[in-house]
Amino acid sequence: MEKQNLVGGLPKIGTEQVMSKVCEACQLGKQVKHPFPVQTTHVSSKPLEMIHSDVWTTKTQSIRGCKYYVSFIDDHIRKVWVYFMKHKGEVLQHFLNFKAMVEKEKGVSIKCLRSDGRGKYFSNEFSEYLKEHGIQRKYSCNYSPQQNGIAERKNKHIADSTCHAE
Repeated sequence: MEKQNLVGGLPKIGTEQVMSKVCEACQLGKQVKHPFPVQTTHVSSKPLEMIHSDVWTTKTQSIRGCKYYVSFIDDHIRKVWVYFMKHKGEVLQHFLNFKAMVEKEKGVSIKCLRSDGRGKYFSNEFSEYLKEHGIQRKYSCNYSPQQNGIAERKNKHIADSTCHAE
């Protein structure tokens, strides 16, 4: 834009100056592990057949004190619902609210919930509720975000979209 005289007054910065201002931690933080190769690229044929879910921690607490969020992603249409939380223990309540809303909207029941294999999805109350309502559970291995790729990629996108406001 400067070469075309569309803007003026910008400082002249050489390549060395730009490279010296690049934060090594920022560059390392942007590195990603690619998902494991998948034998099939199965996508659900109907809404609510599979819901991908994950909990993320935000860098900055919100005005209302929320430091976490949980996302629910429909495998069929890839629509995302995000709920903000003050505590990770709120996952079940948000799942109940989400389930009631989408099942009423779509007229079908959730068939399967896929999440990572960590604590917030393992509570006895959560397990009993899913069992009572016939919702199958699928877990990825702990600390293997590549196995829960859809939710992990969406949450990374959400985090990257919001973190640049600093």
